[in-house]
Amino acid sequence: MKELKKIDLEQNFGKHSILIVDDVAKNIQLVAKFLTHEGYNLFFAQSGESAIKQIEARTFDLILLDIMMPGMDGFEVCRKIKIQDKSKDIPVIFLTAKTDDEAIVKGFDIGGVDYITKPFNPTELIARVKTHLQLRSRELELKELNNTKDTLLSVISHDLRTPFFNIMSIGELLLKNYKNYDEKEIMDLITSMIEASRISHNLLENLLNWTRVQTRRILFEPENFLLDDIIRENILFAQPQAENKEIACKEEIETGIWVYADKNMLNTIIRNVIANAIKYTNRRGEICVETKKKKKKAIIRVKDNGVGMSVEKVQLLLNHTTFKTTPGTEQESGSGFGLVLAHEFIEKNQGKLNIESTEGKGSVFGFSIPLASAASK
Repeated sequence: MKELKKIDLEQNFGKHSILIVDDVAKNIQLVAKFLTHEGYNLFFAQSGESAIKQIEARTFDLILLDIMMPGMDGFEVCRKIKIQDKSKDIPVIFLTAKTDDEAIVKGFDIGGVDYITKPFNPTELIARVKTHLQLRSRELELKELNNTKDTLLSVISHDLRTPFFNIMSIGELLLKNYKNYDEKEIMDLITSMIEASRISHNLLENLLNWTRVQTRRILFEPENFLLDDIIRENILFAQPQAENKEIACKEEIETGIWVYADKNMLNTIIRNVIANAIKYTNRRGEICVETKKKKKKAIIRVKDNGVGMSVEKVQLLLNHTTFKTTPGTEQESGSGFGLVLAHEFIEKNQGKLNIESTEGKGSVFGFSIPLASAASK
């Protein structure tokens, strides 16, 4: 049996990855010849066992699978694919010289989505591959939308209820009993209402931005601007939250740093990271926002002397698809959206989130963004 050279077929074109499985090298070469110019990443296997190993090791968008192979035939390969959670939804098109009804029906029964008969017709092969890749893309988009919808409903029904309930309850107390309260009691209640409103506003803002990211409706619009101003604006914005816990907000800013980033996204990142530091810092604690230049990057760090985290918790936060949150030092609630969104926006701006933390001593959340080029300032 003639062996294929890996370099012949594993070419890094386009986004879709296709696995071609056939024990005859010439058949793989022929299919690859037809598909190479369509811009796909093409991989191959010359046995059922080899195909299963590759499917376990990477993710494919489509599998073109020969039926008649020695050892593990195409039907058995398809059965194994369809019982694994990781691969069960990958569309399988059978490649076969068989045209009898029994083989075709059997292929559909075990999970195949289509079949192409040998000798191959190039136009038919390309058209069927395109059709099933389009269907696969639509299916994945629908799953993402459903996941987004479920998350939205969960946050709206749980995380937004508490601050809105607090606002309504305090408002009712003031309306019914304000004549019995002294000035300090009234001011305390108003402060609580403002804090609950701020929490609701931040959550809604994060929720809307996260939804736009998930549905690809948010524009990435980088520009050159001075970092100093946006840092100070966000420290000022966080001041009421910090004062409510008697937390000192300090800054160690290297002035005159020009950056190239999406200003709205950077605003969201800094706002959420500062809010997170305040949330997990004890009363009368301290946070500090630092900026400095390092090579071609601006480094932004938010330090606190709060409760800190375990290594496991840090790793969980760095998995930005996971919504996990714990109450703050004064039982402040949250949805986990803020850091997830910050993480995604940092990556959008060619940066990477870094977290250093020690339980009982505090945390440092840092990230980098590109500096503006001198010619474009």
